[in-house]
Amino acid sequence: MDTSRSSRAARWARMEGTFTREDDYGIALILILLTILFFAAAEGAIGQVISVVISSVTLLFVLHTAGARRRVFRVVAVVVVLAVAGTIVTVIVGDGTMGRSATSLVGLMLAVVAPLVILRRIVQAHTVTFRLVLGALAIYLLFGLAYSYLFPLVAILSSHPFFVQTDTPASIDYAYFSYTTLATVGYGDFTAATGVGRMISISEALVGQLFLVSAVALLVGNIGRTLRPAPTLESSEASETIALLEAATRPAAVDATAPTHEDVTPPGR
Repeated sequence: MDTSRSSRAARWARMEGTFTREDDYGIALILILLTILFFAAAEGAIGQVISVVISSVTLLFVLHTAGARRRVFRVVAVVVVLAVAGTIVTVIVGDGTMGRSATSLVGLMLAVVAPLVILRRIVQAHTVTFRLVLGALAIYLLFGLAYSYLFPLVAILSSHPFFVQTDTPASIDYAYFSYTTLATVGYGDFTAATGVGRMISISEALVGQLFLVSAVALLVGNIGRTLRPAPTLESSEASETIALLEAATRPAAVDATAPTHEDVTPPGR
């Protein structure tokens, strides 16, 4: 009995340690891939709930492992909880529009906020590690997800279908077109219908390729290289000790208005 309890406690401790490590972008990549999968395959109310839950978990985990500021994390957590609750309510009420709006809100936050937090972490890093390379790849995948949400928004704002080939595209069509454009594969079975859509598609292809050949390639080529010395506790304590010793041994300042030995006249003279 005690052995089984200790083994369960050990497994729980390992799991907790895994999800509380910093810069653990391997798990973040897996969660992002799951988010993309459910974004493309989510159909109906249950699919929307699963999609928004996975997107929320992914977003919060990325912010945590990338060391986001507490204020940012709390604000995002509140928005995520409200979005998940709103989506669940829509399943009960049967309002699909609200559920899609909540899912899109969390997805956009994941696609926009998470890359910025990861990029900040990479820029402030002291040493280039393999985990940072995985973080850069996570940003690359999030680019494609961001455009997957942007394309239908363009269709809504322009009041024209986004694609030439269909007037009623599904989520999987937008995700498919986004990632084939990001990878510059361009199968051609879906093409943008408007000038704005074509220009945004071009921007995605350029951003994707420039990010791979510059940021990712630069990180891969410098794995293990120290960019700047990391501050240590010992060095900071040593600096404080030296400052205190200097202050203690420094001679006190002489008051100019105080009488000197020559100015003092002995009594009786």
